[in-house]
Parts: sequence; structure tokens; C-alpha cells
Amino acid sequence: MTLENLKEFWKTISTKEKDVQQFSVGSYYDAANSGNDDYPLVFWELPYSITYNADFSKRLDTITCSLSVFLSTKQDDIKDSHEAISLSKTIGDAIITKARLDATEFIILNVNAVSVREYSDDEVSGMRYDITIDLQRDVCEAEINNYFND
Repeated sequence: MTLENLKEFWKTISTKEKDVQQFSVGSYYDAANSGNDDYPLVFWELPYSITYNADFSKRLDTITCSLSVFLSTKQDDIKDSHEAISLSKTIGDAIITKARLDATEFIILNVNAVSVREYSDDEVSGMRYDITIDLQRDVCEAEINNYFND
């Protein structure tokens, strides 16, 4: 599974969740730059952190990626932000649980989440999930010569 396939897997799961209105990808979330986001929004964050197995004959790598669930909130309103964080956690829990059940090409090892509030110039609050998975590497030693000219 490539990183593109991995992102598309999470996009498909996320956009099938009944509350999610939009899926976006980028290095950091800045709603003020787009101005036309629909919430709840799932944000797939770059970069990836990849730990290669030292035994290259094993094609299993550990990847950490980040997914956030954001809701639009009222400015400087703690109660509204907390409600958004709570609903974001429910949505995120559903997405991660569905992903764990449906995944065939990777295994979720660990999920760490932190709430975020007033995350950008636009008022959004929610949850940021760091997801650690084991993923089969695209290239293995037995096929390495297929990737190089003689």
C-alpha cells in the first residue's frame, strides 16, 4: 500500500461517516486560506513519520500519521469549543474504529489524541489524532532490481 492509497483509505472512511462534510489534506490546517470549508471537517496532515524495520527482508514499516476532526466554533466561547471537542471525539472514534475493522493492508498499533481549540484564524475546535500503524513496504529486497536499470 502506498502513502497515496493510505490517504485515500482514510478519506473514504472519513467521508462515509454521517456527520463529516469535507476531507482536506495539507501540512497544517489554516481555514482562513480557503474560506469555504464545510464542517465537521477531517484534515489529513502531512508529513508522515516512518520507521523502517532494520531487517529489510521484512517489508513491514511503522508509520505515524495525523488526522484531525474540526468543527466551527464561536469566538472565545469555551462552552461551544468544549461541545465541538466532544462531538469531534465521537466522530473521530467512529472513523478510527471503522478503519480498524475495515483495514486489510495495515494494522493500527496505537492512537494518541489531543484536543485543539481555536486552531486557526477561523474559529475551529476538535481533536487531533496521531495514528501509528504497521504498513507493508512497497518495495522488498527480492524485487529491488525491478526498480533500477541494468
